[in-house]
Amino acid sequence: MTSSQIMYLLFLIILLHDEKVIGTFSPDTSDYDAYGSKIAANDVLFVQAYGVGKTFLVQFAPYNYTFDSLQCSINYDDTTHYVYSVGIGQKQNTTLNPYFYFSGEIVSNDWSGTDTSGKNGTFIGIWINQDSKTVQQYILGRQSLSCDYFKVNHLEFISSYEHQEFFVIAVEPYGQYVIGLATDFGFIYRPFSNITMTTKVGNDIWPNNSTFYPCAADASETFTVVAGFVENSARSRVRATPTVYLIWNTNLTILSTWSYSATNNSWQSRLTYSSVNSWSSQYTMSVKINSDDSTRVLVGMPFLNTVFLFIVSNHGESLILASSFENGQAVGYGKSVTWLTNSQAAILVSTYSLNYLTWYSSKIYLYTSLNDTIVPSSPSAVFPNAQQPLPSTINSKLIRIVSTPASLAILDNNGGVVLILTETSGYYASTDISNSPVAAAMPVVSHSIKCIGGTYKSDTGVHPCILCPSGSRNLGTIASISCMTCSLTSFCPLGAVYEINSTLLISISQAYAYPRSPDMDVFEDILLNNMFSLGSTSHCLIVSPIFWTLILLTIFFILFLGMASLYWWFPPEKRDQLLTIIKNIFQRTDLVGEGELWIGGLASIAIVLITAMAYAFAISYLNQYPSEKVGPSTFACDTTIRNAKFQSNLQALAVP
Repeated sequence: MTSSQIMYLLFLIILLHDEKVIGTFSPDTSDYDAYGSKIAANDVLFVQAYGVGKTFLVQFAPYNYTFDSLQCSINYDDTTHYVYSVGIGQKQNTTLNPYFYFSGEIVSNDWSGTDTSGKNGTFIGIWINQDSKTVQQYILGRQSLSCDYFKVNHLEFISSYEHQEFFVIAVEPYGQYVIGLATDFGFIYRPFSNITMTTKVGNDIWPNNSTFYPCAADASETFTVVAGFVENSARSRVRATPTVYLIWNTNLTILSTWSYSATNNSWQSRLTYSSVNSWSSQYTMSVKINSDDSTRVLVGMPFLNTVFLFIVSNHGESLILASSFENGQAVGYGKSVTWLTNSQAAILVSTYSLNYLTWYSSKIYLYTSLNDTIVPSSPSAVFPNAQQPLPSTINSKLIRIVSTPASLAILDNNGGVVLILTETSGYYASTDISNSPVAAAMPVVSHSIKCIGGTYKSDTGVHPCILCPSGSRNLGTIASISCMTCSLTSFCPLGAVYEINSTLLISISQAYAYPRSPDMDVFEDILLNNMFSLGSTSHCLIVSPIFWTLILLTIFFILFLGMASLYWWFPPEKRDQLLTIIKNIFQRTDLVGEGELWIGGLASIAIVLITAMAYAFAISYLNQYPSEKVGPSTFACDTTIRNAKFQSNLQALAVP
């Protein structure tokens, strides 16, 4: 082998190695659900990562400030950076030099696989606003905000590993450090410390040298809860196991483990998780620690259609499942979860078909009394609702929710965001942009409206006002935190605005007595039964065609007797003349023999009578619809018959 061939071979090896490390990762930058959370918020700052535009949108609080815009945008520090997630500490409430974290991976279009500074691999950094003025100073001076003072600080790269399909971060509540977790490594990122980065190999973190795919994580001041999949044996029918780890923040040591086990013969027991080794929206998870009570943790696993409530006990060293709730025969319950207060929570329900191919709807369940260790079976309110409609600028497919913690930020699949601000008792956060005091913008920010008449709101939160219970009322003239009790002699239904004296009300039964379906419900059978039955009452005889046919036959019989008597009472000449006249008359009415038989005329008269009565019955029966607007069927023996069929699930309550 010549030296040139050896050099070419070495070049190919290096090229293939670089391609393995970096070049195979090509994320969809327009997918706001991919690989992590693209929004983060607290009571000071809201930030959103736009992958397509390579920018961060920054919105400063107060979010409902209406005079000037308090938002600006920042370009990525390098266009080769793909941002997995952004993060902010929920209790990170400094208004001077606010900051946010961002993490991701280098995605380079050239063969080098590096960014403009020559770095590759995954990264973690912090954007800090180094402006010496606070937002309040800008507001008081009516000056426009700028993001020019935001600078990247302490950008750290982890370049010793291949592409990480699963890479999540969890920001400590006060924003002092970040826990980063991936399949091959974990780290503690402390930008305000002398030792900025502490890295640990994945095999030293995950138990039993297992392969773990972290999907979501959240951190308290002392521990982190991460949810993901532990890879099983290649021969196993179930390729992975949903698992939740409790990790000590100081050294990334796992303190407790919980693994999911499906109930026998349930639809979850048939899941194989065959494709969880690559990121997919089908297998997303969500984790949120209560910021007021860090012992309570919500974990959403939408592919199981289940939300789990965990309790961290034993001084933060044990993770115990307290309860779980499954939401019917679908998937998508728990797509995203968050706490709003100590007793209030929100759960995103994006409903899909069981094969995850068809999206049906998205809504957010709001729980206002989650005080114990049990997830309630039904929410206190659901967003969107009549008071809080989905803004027209927001796509109906919702993918993530985050809290500030009291307010709620909602992200749709097009990158649209609506901020529902917490409101005090007696007021609700309206998302109706047609009544908003400011023009529609992005993010859409709710505005405060007092509870309307017939409703009230007794606590602070993002949820709407609720209806006054029966026996109470609310005029709606003031912001009401409760409803007034009506007097015992008054009528106050659910959601009453005024009370009405019960003596002024007249009871009217609106239940219509629908008849039961007859034994015969085919028209031909009903017609034949009516034609050839006599019944046992005078009414049945009068409307019976066979009765009138018998009357006609009786008349014909009398006529025959009269014709026979002619032989005794009249001479032959006169008799023959009368018989000829009678026969001619009946021959003219003969429809059977076409005028040839006088006896056919008698039969034709009987046929015409029966046909006419059958036609009259059919027309009258046809007009017996709709059944609730017609009277008795006097044309038939059974006056209760109607031109309708009744089934048990369609009958009114007042069935005779």
